[in-house]
Amino acid sequence: MYKVWIFLKRRVVTFASYRMALVMSFLGVLLSSLQFYFMSRMLGDGLYIPSLSPYGGDLMSYLIIGSSFLGLVNVGLTSSSGAIRNEQLTGTLEFLLMSETPLWQILAYSAVADFLSAAVGTVVVFAAMALCIGMEVHANLVAAGVVLLLAVISMSGIGLMSAGMIMVTKQGDPVSWVFGVLSGFMSGAVFPVELLPSALRYLSRLLPSSHALSALRKAITANASLSEVSGDVASLALLALVYVPLGILALSQGFNIARSRGGLAEY
Repeated sequence: MYKVWIFLKRRVVTFASYRMALVMSFLGVLLSSLQFYFMSRMLGDGLYIPSLSPYGGDLMSYLIIGSSFLGLVNVGLTSSSGAIRNEQLTGTLEFLLMSETPLWQILAYSAVADFLSAAVGTVVVFAAMALCIGMEVHANLVAAGVVLLLAVISMSGIGLMSAGMIMVTKQGDPVSWVFGVLSGFMSGAVFPVELLPSALRYLSRLLPSSHALSALRKAITANASLSEVSGDVASLALLALVYVPLGILALSQGFNIARSRGGLAEY
């Protein structure tokens, strides 16, 4: 736990050093949420959208949850590779690896810090939307917490694949790009997955974000219990069992290749 605290403390100190960037990031998310609010006001007056009824029926909540969760998806995809890149840029990767902190702990603790900061920002935005513009929230916190945990674990597996690729290529990798694009388009962030053609609907089932968004919307806006979202929970658990071992394997292979080349600390 002490090491976790050290990584969290470092993140807080870094944020404190870039106050304007932190403020601008929060304002960007808030303005995006306000954009969805006014869009829902424009489209929602006297308009019934049958495809949103399983998710509480509120267009504003649907869009804001999708936008906020995509931020967490991005963290899951880039946290591991970003941690390695940051340590390489600052010249601290070799020192960390020579310490009693294995690579998996460096990535895990960095991911905890990334997800906590993203989660805090999401909670602040939700609170602002609920208090200021009346966004309806009828949350089942147990169901939402379980879904979010499984989503983080499964997406972290994809992030580990990305980190392994980064170690080998020293450049951008197609893994995070492909999953990022697919998550933005086929996970139900801005429209229900049910509207996709059947072939794309089947493909969307391979994305943790599609199951997580479906379950989170039901848990947050419709007070769905864990049993009511059990199908999505089971799918997330299955994807975690597939992606996490693949991610660990890709990271191990990438680490060994980079170390054998003598370029582990190079960026």
